[in-house]
Parts: sequence; C-alpha cells; structure tokens
Amino acid sequence: MKSFWDNLYDNVKDRRYGALFLSALLGFFGLLIAAVFIEALLREFGKQEYFWEALPAIGILGLALGILKCCRAWKEGREKLEHGPLSRDELRAARSKLRNGMKPINRPAPRALDTDLKY
Repeated sequence: MKSFWDNLYDNVKDRRYGALFLSALLGFFGLLIAAVFIEALLREFGKQEYFWEALPAIGILGLALGILKCCRAWKEGREKLEHGPLSRDELRAARSKLRNGMKPINRPAPRALDTDLKY
C-alpha cells in the first residue's frame, strides 16, 4: 500500500509541478506555524498593536522577495537548457544503456575480408 505522501505526489509528478506544489504546501504550513509563534510572543510582551500595523509592510516585502527569487530561478533555468529535448531514438538508446548497465552490445565478430580473389 502506498503512503499518503506517495499518493499526494503521484498526481503531479508527471507534470513537473511536484516540487512547486510541495514547497507551496510546506511554505503555507511553515508560515502558519511562524504566525502562531509570533502571535504568542507578541501577546507575551504586549506589543500586538505594533505588529498588526507593520503586517502589510512585511507582507509586501515578503512578496517582493518571493517574486525576485522566482525570477532568478526562472532565468537560471532557461540558461541551463543548452540542448533541446532528446528524440525518440536517443531516448531509446539511453534507456537501453541504463537497462544493460552500460554493457557492450553483443555482436558477432567481424569477418575477415576475402583477399584471395581469383579473376
């Protein structure tokens, strides 16, 4: 039986959005836990009114940093792709090499050419 995380990832792994989905999910829960922790600290020291006034500025700063990181990652991703996707023949050859463990293909030894030709 597959685990919960395997089933969660199976739906999106073929579309290559798995990393994005899982990072967004973990980011959401991380922000939720951080907000609860900060709220508890602010309640402890009685500074809640200052936090609620600064929250929009913190959100705009976080959004700007997130957009900047995404743009950098997108630019680096485009620069890394020097070669186009492999053709079907190239994929087949690569898969056969992986399956065979890079063993040489068993072919019969080449025959010696006939040099005793009589005309």
